[in-house]
Amino acid sequence: MRKKSLIFFLGVIFYTLASAQQQEEVLLTIDQSSVYISEFKKVYLKNIDLVKDDTQKNIDEYLDLFINYKLKLKEAKSLGLDKKGTYLKELEGYKKQLAKGYLTDTKTSEALIREAYERSLERIHASHILIAVQPNSSAQDTVVAYQKILEARNKILGGTPFETVAKAYSQDPSVVKNNGDLGWFSVFRMVYPFEDAAYKTNIGEVSKPFRTQFGYHIVKVNNREKKLGEVTVAHIMIAINTSRTAEKAEERIKEIEQQLKQGVSFASLAKQYSEDPSTAVDGGKIRRFGQGALNSEKFEKTAFSLQEKGEVSSPIQTKYGWHIIKLIDKHPLLTFEEQKNKLTNRVEKDSRSKLVTTSFINSLKEKYAVTKNEKAIAYFTKTIPDSIFNKGWDFSKEKELEKELFSIKKETYTYKHFAAFLNDKILRGQNHTDIATLVEGMYSQFESATLLQYYEKHLEEDNADFADVVREYRDGLLLFDLMESKIWNASKTDSIGLQQFYEVRKARYAQNESYRVIKVSSAKRDAIDKVKELLKSQIPIEEIKKEVNGNNSASVIFSEEELIKGEDKLPKGFSAEIGKTIIVEEENFITLIMIKEILPSRIKKFEETKGEVINDFQESIESKWLDELRAKYTVKVNKKALKKIKKELSI
Repeated sequence: MRKKSLIFFLGVIFYTLASAQQQEEVLLTIDQSSVYISEFKKVYLKNIDLVKDDTQKNIDEYLDLFINYKLKLKEAKSLGLDKKGTYLKELEGYKKQLAKGYLTDTKTSEALIREAYERSLERIHASHILIAVQPNSSAQDTVVAYQKILEARNKILGGTPFETVAKAYSQDPSVVKNNGDLGWFSVFRMVYPFEDAAYKTNIGEVSKPFRTQFGYHIVKVNNREKKLGEVTVAHIMIAINTSRTAEKAEERIKEIEQQLKQGVSFASLAKQYSEDPSTAVDGGKIRRFGQGALNSEKFEKTAFSLQEKGEVSSPIQTKYGWHIIKLIDKHPLLTFEEQKNKLTNRVEKDSRSKLVTTSFINSLKEKYAVTKNEKAIAYFTKTIPDSIFNKGWDFSKEKELEKELFSIKKETYTYKHFAAFLNDKILRGQNHTDIATLVEGMYSQFESATLLQYYEKHLEEDNADFADVVREYRDGLLLFDLMESKIWNASKTDSIGLQQFYEVRKARYAQNESYRVIKVSSAKRDAIDKVKELLKSQIPIEEIKKEVNGNNSASVIFSEEELIKGEDKLPKGFSAEIGKTIIVEEENFITLIMIKEILPSRIKKFEETKGEVINDFQESIESKWLDELRAKYTVKVNKKALKKIKKELSI
């Protein structure tokens, strides 16, 4: 019962809010501590389907285990185990790790994951114009950049070709080569604001201006199409280079094509003739790819146009040379569930994760009724000297700094808190171009950081789910320490007591009569019959093995085992007689069993059964210890409440 009862209760979630409990009926008391009906019911219903021992499903039996659990917890706290440094450190580490899952907006995160999947099914061909502006640029520079991107957009809407406007306005260095054309892309290939604007713009339309970390953009969607999954192909390539013209390369590829038509294998020709060294050694096989993965649109289109496995294309020319492509396999697009874990990781690392953080911060602002302090922003914008960018700000003499910036429940944050935060960020090298931009940005950062810190610090008070999981872990960790010190270590330190425990109870560790047998198995009946006849002739096993498994074959498997009466399943018709054979057939596999030796029942030696002895020894210690705890602490069960529970649970 020791391991079963502990593991059984480690997964239990306890407690409801104390205020709610005070209005409920008490099920039992341990000294002056009350345990309520709701707590017991919650534990019972949570675990009942996990319990395999029917006795533990009985309310009275379950209550007995529950009381034992509560007594152990009370004793652990009485011994001060909840004050140990190692315990507190491990608990704090767990809480911090667990808290990460609660410091996020789950709904927004799930929506972004689903959105990413939907976008992954499509790719977009787009062009853009960029007017560069730094993230911390002054308000004036930002306005100038915005007006310029608007001007460019208006010219396009007025009929000027996009390419012409892009060359005249765009500050993307690649515009001189591509006229703003970005080619095809899909989800996660661009920063999120750009991706978002592109996917929300119709074919042929130009988006409204939007901002990314690089500046202001407008994007024109030239085309969009559903993705076709991925393909695995092999190819044979004849390169065009300084020593071979395109005509000579075409001539060679057509010679190879003729060889293919005559039945020569594709892989053999690829290994012998293909001039793509990275794939030739593997018969021309290319790693599976999707649309947009290669630097040749023509190669991709040809590969995706092949329909049947083994289908071979006509020769095609790309900038690399001439190719023949063979389809090995087509891979359909993965489902949402198949991609969910990968998408979740990418969303967490992508710039869109800021949306999750922003949404969560906004929910905290609403939860704690925190509003932006415009007066404070105006004060700091007016008061902070320009010299802050070079040597920081000595705000020690400022009289206004004791004013309240905002409060979260009973916690008050002053102008001084913000001033220290702001000064620290400046000294750490966060650059801004003007005071107003500095204050706006730093205020937002301070507000967000403060809300997150407060929420994490008070997470157990504010989030019932988190509190439940932490209490579960806290009590489980406490019980582990208690059981280790009181019970489990006993078998390690009290070797004499363990040996004496075994000597007194030797009869419990008896082994029934057992049989040493030879097992011979094969799918061939004639082989088994041959072995049976050879065994009758008392030919040694090693010689029989050579006889039936000649030429290094292993058509017959030999083994020796010990079967214990009452523990191992003995075959039907089994007879305890030395030399007796029995043949068992199951699913076209035949096994011959011959009894080689009969071993009488005996008492197992201590070393043979040490694990079982240790378990029994620990259970014995625990049973006596629990009796001591019941004597130490007064347990009173409310019979009326127990009767009520039994009725409600129909037990």
